[in-house]
Amino acid sequence: MLIYKADAKTFCNDIRNNVLTDKMSDAFLASFGVRSGQSQINSWQNSLPRVKDLIEIADLQDINVALEYEVPYNQNRIDCLLFGKDEADNDNTVLIELKQWSSVQTLEDEGNFVETYTGGNTRIVPHPSQQVKGYEGYLKSFIAEFETNQPLCLFSCAYCHNYPKQDDEGLFAPIYKDIVRDFPIYTKNDTQLLADKIKYLLSKGDGFEVFNRFMQSPITPSKKLLENVSKIISNEAVFSLLNEQLVAKNVIWSKIRKTQKEKKSSHNYTRRSRYRKICNSFKYFSRSNKKKFKSILCL
Repeated sequence: MLIYKADAKTFCNDIRNNVLTDKMSDAFLASFGVRSGQSQINSWQNSLPRVKDLIEIADLQDINVALEYEVPYNQNRIDCLLFGKDEADNDNTVLIELKQWSSVQTLEDEGNFVETYTGGNTRIVPHPSQQVKGYEGYLKSFIAEFETNQPLCLFSCAYCHNYPKQDDEGLFAPIYKDIVRDFPIYTKNDTQLLADKIKYLLSKGDGFEVFNRFMQSPITPSKKLLENVSKIISNEAVFSLLNEQLVAKNVIWSKIRKTQKEKKSSHNYTRRSRYRKICNSFKYFSRSNKKKFKSILCL
């Protein structure tokens, strides 16, 4: 399921004519039976014109755009997907996670997450590259066209269009080096760089053909996913988590490992102190999830 689809020309015209968010709001209501929140609408209004800018800078004509694509078997939605072919005639999909963030606080806890102002409050959220990694993992786990003899190709990235790039700080702190290398972040300083990248991947066009290949693909567990299921049964953690699931897992296990280290260096460690330190992390989660996470840990 997705909220909006169009060729590049229609998408850009919808933005210029200031009708895109209205179309998306109507489609959201028709799909989910509720109206989209104002924060969601503001996000569309602020971020989607930046995608139009990328398309126009790259001078892309015959590509297709899909917005708010719902991940298979998950209620999370991918902000933007672009479809087309490169000069070598490869079918390419470009996944772009859009962020309005202008600053973040680096967190040293393991698991690639940051603290930033989003959704009306300061929250702990996955690093954008980690979020993109989760989305790519889900798509490749269920979209069969990514596993054919001539597979659909996928390039995944985050575009933080308000964020000033600072080497070795914030989103680019050394702790995030590996994840950013695999799933790159483009900032307000990288608009031309990202435009050049999508032009390289989509310059030959035929976006409607590639879009149809993606949308008409069977939704079925991939061979890799089935292998991962067997590893999970063997107690190996390999399955992709998204957003709040990821934050919950990473914060909890980080607290547990820290208290385990403290136990080795202190004879005054007690179960009560362990409980108190772990539960302190729950302040970052929604009320509906606190009870579930505690029961998982048997607290």
